[in-house]
Amino acid sequence: MNKSIFIVLILFLYNSASFSQTVGDTLISNNPQNLKLKVYYFHITDRCSACYSIEENLRATIFTHFKKEIKKGIVDLHILNCELPENQKLVKKYTAYGSTLVMTGYKNGKELETEELSAWAFKKSGNKKVFVKELRKKLNDHLRS
Repeated sequence: MNKSIFIVLILFLYNSASFSQTVGDTLISNNPQNLKLKVYYFHITDRCSACYSIEENLRATIFTHFKKEIKKGIVDLHILNCELPENQKLVKKYTAYGSTLVMTGYKNGKELETEELSAWAFKKSGNKKVFVKELRKKLNDHLRS
């Protein structure tokens, strides 16, 4: 019995590691050739309820509606504290301050356009149903282009 559990555990860990990995608040792909979209949510250490709501709604959207895309490496999700030194290169690149939500498209490993969604996210943060519905559409539009 113990041997069977051990084998199942090893297989589970192996399969989980082959698709994606979590580093801090970042879910990154191990399949960069499949990458079509990176979603970045930047925040500061001390956050308001709207900032927490944006992150919660973003996670709900990604992990409910784009689970397969995350596992295949088509979508990457990065949730980063913009006050940490290790994130400064991306903070500068996306001119992130406070709560910042951006999506960057990729094709054949090359970075395409970036869409800044912070104002939209704050506007919709209080209504999870609307936030998820509209963000889902935005993500799908990026993935189709």
